[in-house]
Amino acid sequence: MTPPQTEIEEVIRKINNAWQKGPLDDLNDFFHHNMIIAGPDFQILGKGREACIKSYKDFGTAAVIHSCTEGTPEIHVQGDTAVAGYHFDIDYEIQGRRCHETGRDLFVFTRENGRWLAVWRTMIVDTAE
Repeated sequence: MTPPQTEIEEVIRKINNAWQKGPLDDLNDFFHHNMIIAGPDFQILGKGREACIKSYKDFGTAAVIHSCTEGTPEIHVQGDTAVAGYHFDIDYEIQGRRCHETGRDLFVFTRENGRWLAVWRTMIVDTAE
């Protein structure tokens, strides 16, 4: 039997692969139907699987990603709930402006029907250039 932390780390890898390389519709397999994306001040930016996937698509359409790296997730599991966080470093261009951000990506997961699904996500940006 695979440990939950390993399963969740694999889900995170697949989420990041889908938004960086596509297809973005793969996110349907990893987002709960009540998924929420919150901004750095925890304001709700997207509510529901479709709205959250649309936010990834909108970013992907508007931005050119030059590089993006993610650290190894730190994952805490309690029953059917898990919190996972990891450092990120992204360099991208949007509307002709080059941006570099570092920070932490934070996900909350729930296990539903034997599968780990993201129910909440926020990015906490350390620096923006």
